[in-house]
Amino acid sequence: MAELLSTVKEVAGKLTDIVGSTRVFTDEAMLRKYAQDTSYGPARKPDVVVQVLTTAEVQSIVKLANENSVPVTPRSSEVGFYGAGIPEQGGIVIDMSQMKKIRRIDKLNKWALFEAGVTYGELQAELAKHGMFAMNPLLPHKDKSVITSCLEREPRITPKHHLDETIITMEVVLPTGDLFHTGSMSISTAAPENIPEEAHSDICNFMGPGIDWFRLIPGSLGTYGIVTVMNVKIGFIPEKQKILFFGFKSLDAAVEPTYHLLRKLIGDECFLLNSRSLATILAEDPREIEALITSLPPYVLVLNLTAGEWFPEEKMTYQENAVHEAARKFLLKPLTQLAGVPDANEKVSRYLHQPWEKEPYWKFRAKGASKEIFFLTQLQRAPEFLGVIQKIAAEGGYPISDIGLYLQPKQNGRAFYLEASFPYDPASPLEKSRVETVHHNVSKALVQQGAFFYRPYGQWADFVYSRTGNLHGTLKKIKKILDPKNIMNPGKLGF
Repeated sequence: MAELLSTVKEVAGKLTDIVGSTRVFTDEAMLRKYAQDTSYGPARKPDVVVQVLTTAEVQSIVKLANENSVPVTPRSSEVGFYGAGIPEQGGIVIDMSQMKKIRRIDKLNKWALFEAGVTYGELQAELAKHGMFAMNPLLPHKDKSVITSCLEREPRITPKHHLDETIITMEVVLPTGDLFHTGSMSISTAAPENIPEEAHSDICNFMGPGIDWFRLIPGSLGTYGIVTVMNVKIGFIPEKQKILFFGFKSLDAAVEPTYHLLRKLIGDECFLLNSRSLATILAEDPREIEALITSLPPYVLVLNLTAGEWFPEEKMTYQENAVHEAARKFLLKPLTQLAGVPDANEKVSRYLHQPWEKEPYWKFRAKGASKEIFFLTQLQRAPEFLGVIQKIAAEGGYPISDIGLYLQPKQNGRAFYLEASFPYDPASPLEKSRVETVHHNVSKALVQQGAFFYRPYGQWADFVYSRTGNLHGTLKKIKKILDPKNIMNPGKLGF
């Protein structure tokens, strides 16, 4: 075994041998920068930060860390909402934000191959040159890594079943420093962008040959390995597009019409927002949010009708007829504009496949910060869960009128992602404490009520894994096999 590197100075010196002195940081200001993210959770500083440009550099650093039992925390961008990139036990933060190559775009098989530092803005701009776009979450942060978003399983804004999981194959640096390819990328040791020619593989079979890794790595918060390259599903920019809005006075009233439209396979992008979330997005100025809320319906279903590659006229006609049928059945009026926002149609159309470009980020516009609770449920249970959220928030002194709501259908409505947001002023200790308490109490009550927390960050991991029988033990066994020295993001997910 290599001699134990017992000091930060020795570790930094070895890292300098790998990447050079200009990309290794031990100064206090840089360490504080990586000690926290926008989750405003407890700050925990790394001992050293190293910026990498290649997969080979990541491998060398991980091998060094593994040989000397030094903790490693991967980060793909400076943006983090859930504390996943905060080093629980110090050690090395590997910053991959400068790994910016978009290595290949395959229009025939509809995938894009790119590195860990590529953001949605960068990827969408490049894909647009080819008449294509990537499926993204609702208005992701402009500086957030696409790979991070995919690994965190953020929901896409399309409910289509085949687009629910957009990851195809991945290049992963294991905790030992070894390189690993998932799915059909694993048939060759060549660089992923060269595999189609060298091995005659389209690298778009995510399940094999070999073990099904494409569901093990996502959601593991970098505890099983570091994803350096990924290819994801992409689509062609539609020739025709029409944004429609359906207003509802209550969440209950939206349930059946939404299910009806989803069963008809109408539209590509589809999601439901309450007036606060929608006003936060559409207001030109944050000071206009409160006034705009009073102009909007309490709940709005946003539906994007599209037609493109095949028979666009016929497809758009079919969808419009289905919408009119639903409107007659449920006594609804499909809107192309919204009161108080004359250009709502144009704004939403522009926002669908782009990150949020303004400052502050849209979730922070109202008060400067926001804390979210999100889980999976059935739409018919959403009003029940909303009642729990509002009841406990009110008991904790949080105004229920300030709560934002976002509902995203998945797999054509088989499940729904429900996100409740709690804006607050991060400069106010009272507001921050109140939100932390409400967040904890609401989360605990929702788990007891049957909400499925499929992305168990922080305290949610304790809530979830205490109820999952042998699952957590099995995950720990896998962790022990892949990471016998427990160096990869130790402290996350109870590892």
